[in-house]
Amino acid sequence: MRKKVLIGLAFMAAIAVSYPIWKPFAKRSKWFVIASNVGLDSLRRFGLSSEQIGQDAVISLPESQIPEEVKKIRDIYAQYLRYSGWSPTAVAGKRILELGPGFTIGVPLMFAADGASLVAGLDKFVRLQDGPYFVALYSRIRETLSNEQRAAFDRTISLRPKLSLNPQFATYIDHKELADSLQQLGPGSFDMIVSNAVIEEIYDPTSVFEAQGKLLRPGGVMVHRIDLRDYGMFSKYGFHPLEFLTVPDWIYRRMVEGSGQPNRRLIDYYRELGARMGYETEIYATKVVGSDTDLPEPRRELRPGIDYSAPQLKMITDIRPRLLERYRKLSDEDLVVQSMVLVARKPLTRASAN
Repeated sequence: MRKKVLIGLAFMAAIAVSYPIWKPFAKRSKWFVIASNVGLDSLRRFGLSSEQIGQDAVISLPESQIPEEVKKIRDIYAQYLRYSGWSPTAVAGKRILELGPGFTIGVPLMFAADGASLVAGLDKFVRLQDGPYFVALYSRIRETLSNEQRAAFDRTISLRPKLSLNPQFATYIDHKELADSLQQLGPGSFDMIVSNAVIEEIYDPTSVFEAQGKLLRPGGVMVHRIDLRDYGMFSKYGFHPLEFLTVPDWIYRRMVEGSGQPNRRLIDYYRELGARMGYETEIYATKVVGSDTDLPEPRRELRPGIDYSAPQLKMITDIRPRLLERYRKLSDEDLVVQSMVLVARKPLTRASAN
């Protein structure tokens, strides 16, 4: 039996490697899409690839992208402050952890510039990038800061002769799970934990939230921007945007678990998780099905006819009979949400299990 499974997975991997040849068929066959993702995931599962699908271990981007990247970093940082209810002055003396910072640690550096006593990044797939592009990027961020912010920035990171973090004020952990890093990071030592389009890439996010509960101090807050879409697995080939919710669990796991593809936890999962943890939880919808742009304003409750329309509801009605049972049971209002922000505050008391 095991031999047959290995042969099957090897076949899937072969399909993945030959992807450019059969790519045109993907537009017509759901099962070709499934096979390619199983194959790519198998490459990582078998240790033949260590990076996330769609990412290289080391990148070098044109410096022309730096202004746009600086704006993005500052916008994300501003959103974390907005959702948490913190002002920039409230950051002073706080300890901040970003999950999955990816290719840049720009957001932790913004916290550092506002006086955070420690900033940390943890990424399962990507090591700290230190090439010329990133030195130029952080130099440009530094140029946007006040003199006081620059002093805090400079104590956190050195850009020359080589990019390096000051371990007294910053740390970066790569290729490790959060649960395996509790002692290194320090239980009960963070005031805020943030992430941007990361949580959906963790196949079992429950264990990650349990680890965050151990890392947060009483009164600490999580702010997670979460993408609920399919990352284009099916939708980029013209399939329904919720097509990935029709794939049986046993095979979907083989498509995504090792490679950081969407875990299919929707808004109802995060609502129930917050209640189970005993945290004060707020959830904001930021994008709806059938739209490539964010809502003008994040909404805690979507308004029919304003935030989403009859044609968008028809998209859900059309696919609902084919959805897996647990998704078929969800309300239209839950299925229409395609991205969200989760804000969860740990109680000041010991009322929660964490």
